[in-house]
Amino acid sequence: MSTSFRIFPLFTRAVAVGAGALALLSCNPDDDSQSTPLYNLSKDGSNVLVLNEGQFGTPNGEISLFSKTTKKILNNNAFRTINQRDIGDVIQSMLVVGDRGYIVVNNSKKVEVIDVRTFGEVATVDGLDQPRYAVAAGPDKVYISEWTSGTTGRVAVLDTRTNKVSKTVPVGGRPEQMLLAGGKVYVPNSDQNTVTVINASTDAVESTLTVTEGPSALVQDASGAIWVSCSGITRYGGPPSYAVISSTPGSLIKLNAAASAAALTLPFTRSGPANLQLNAAGTELYYRYSGGVYRMSTTASTLPTTPIIRRSFYGFNVDPQDNTIYGAIAPYTTTGKFIRYQASGTAIDSFNVGLLPNGFVFY
Repeated sequence: MSTSFRIFPLFTRAVAVGAGALALLSCNPDDDSQSTPLYNLSKDGSNVLVLNEGQFGTPNGEISLFSKTTKKILNNNAFRTINQRDIGDVIQSMLVVGDRGYIVVNNSKKVEVIDVRTFGEVATVDGLDQPRYAVAAGPDKVYISEWTSGTTGRVAVLDTRTNKVSKTVPVGGRPEQMLLAGGKVYVPNSDQNTVTVINASTDAVESTLTVTEGPSALVQDASGAIWVSCSGITRYGGPPSYAVISSTPGSLIKLNAAASAAALTLPFTRSGPANLQLNAAGTELYYRYSGGVYRMSTTASTLPTTPIIRRSFYGFNVDPQDNTIYGAIAPYTTTGKFIRYQASGTAIDSFNVGLLPNGFVFY
C-alpha cells in the first residue's frame, strides 16, 4: 500500500541582510598561523555575499564575494580561501548580526559562525537537525528553524555569547523562514497550515495561527502589517511512480493589526508565491511565481497579473540600498550565475558564481 508524503528539496532559498566594501590586507608577518590574506569588509553597502548550496551529499557549498564598487567577483570560495577547509553540505541560508555571520548548512546539520569582516571562522554549532533559517532576537540570541527527522519541527535557541544551543522549542512540521516582530517570533510551518508564535523574551509558544497550507516566509511592511506567503502542499504516493495524491493552491496573506488572523487572503490558482521580499522602503512586496518575479504594493487588495521579470530563478533578493534585484540561475549540472536588474525589471549585468546559487547577503 502506498504512503502519502510531501517531497521537499533539502535546499531552498535563502535570507539576506547587511552591506560593505572590500580590500585585501596582508598577513601579520609576526603571526605564523596566518597563511592567507584576510578580507577587511566594512559596512558601507558595497559587498554582496552569494550563497552557493553546492552539490547535495558533498561538502562543496561555498560563498562568492561580489563587489558592487568594482562590479567584480573577488572570490568564488571565500570560506575555504580564508579557513583552508570546506564549509559543508548544502548552504541553506545566512543571517548577519552585527559583524557575525551565521551560515546555516542544512545537510551537514550545523551552523558556521564567521567574522563577516575577515571571513575567519569563529565557531561551529553542531548537533542541529536539518537546520533551515535563522533570525535574531537581540544581540545575544538567534533562533534557528529545524525540520528534524520527525513529523514535527523545532526551533533551536542559540546563545551567541557561547555559540551553544540553550534550548529547543517544538513547533509544527517543516518550519521555514521566520520573522521577529513586536517581540515575537513567527514560525511558518510549511507542512501544515499554521504559524507558531513564540515569545522572544520567554521562548515560550504563545499561540498558533491558522493560515492556508504551506506557509514558508513572512515579512513586515512599513505600516507594521505582517504578510505570509503560502505555497500550498502537494503530496505524493510511494514508489515507483510517485503519483500526485493531492495538491492545494497557495496564497498571500496579510494579517490583521493584532497579527492574530487573516485580514486579507489573496489566493493563487495553483502552487503559490516563493521568496517573499520587501523593497527598501517596505512599501512593495516581491515574490517568485510561475516563471516570473512579481511586484505588488502593500496597499493593494488584488494580486498583480503581469511579472516585472519573465524568468525562472532559483532564488532572488532585493538590495536594501537601491532596490536592485538579484536573480540566481542554477543549472544543477554546472556552476551558476546571478543577474542584476533595475527595480523596473530591466537587466543590468550578470556574473558567474558557484554551484546552485540560492540567495544573497548584503553587507
